[in-house]
Amino acid sequence: MTTRLTLPTHFHSELHARARAFAHVQARRHRKPPSQKFDFPAELVGTMADVTLYYDPQLGQEGADLAKQVKDTVEQTYVNCRNYFGMAGQPVNVIIAPVNNETDGSGGAYHHGCSFNPGGGDLYIDAAFGNPVMTTGLIVAELTESFMGAQNKGWDCGGSNGEALSRFLAELESGGPAGALAAFATGPAWDKAGRPNWIDSTEPTDQDAVATGCGVVYLYWMMSKGYTAAQITKAACPDGSLTSNYTALTRGTNAWRDFSAAVAGLAGGVTSDDPWGAAAAVA
Repeated sequence: MTTRLTLPTHFHSELHARARAFAHVQARRHRKPPSQKFDFPAELVGTMADVTLYYDPQLGQEGADLAKQVKDTVEQTYVNCRNYFGMAGQPVNVIIAPVNNETDGSGGAYHHGCSFNPGGGDLYIDAAFGNPVMTTGLIVAELTESFMGAQNKGWDCGGSNGEALSRFLAELESGGPAGALAAFATGPAWDKAGRPNWIDSTEPTDQDAVATGCGVVYLYWMMSKGYTAAQITKAACPDGSLTSNYTALTRGTNAWRDFSAAVAGLAGGVTSDDPWGAAAAVA
């Protein structure tokens, strides 16, 4: 079963750190005792309609406090994700854990597979002590990938278009592109790489900040054109590319030409995931 790992930008740009983080996750899987249900020890925090929340007791009181804060909003977070896709999902387990032992959210989050079951409904979230908004953003990044698999309309949670969507929605649910996940931005990486075309095709990996960044900037561009996050998400990617998302929304057929021309017209270039200021303009 494939592990889908959401990582901060600095892991994308620093290959050895990225490898260490992924190896840590894989080691956790291999060390799990046969009697243990999850990849980490888990203490129940609460059961809601769609979410059962746990935390690793090794996190101590700060972990317990974080989990209680997340509990207050996690069911609404699930509802918001469901509304983006306009479809029912399945119940999930959210496990707040020391994914990379830093407890600052830098370990990102992961789940197994690209749907709710089997295993895709167990979402492992790196604890961000004192920052429940960041923790919520990481939950959204994983939960939306489970919805992508259930929707099955071209958002590939293991590809650059799906990774872009998960980051885009996670940012919207955690204070916007300048919010709690601002340090995870990938748009500038795409800009620095010369703005390659990852609109007409999708890179078959969720680990390339350049391809993901192209997708994230595109999604905010569509918001700047007046489309809501739900409209963009529901339109999906019928042929697996963001070009087909553009066509589904606008009936236009020149997504890359139109998008790249718009980016070229940005006076300040791409210095964030949302150089258009779209998130502030469109609720």
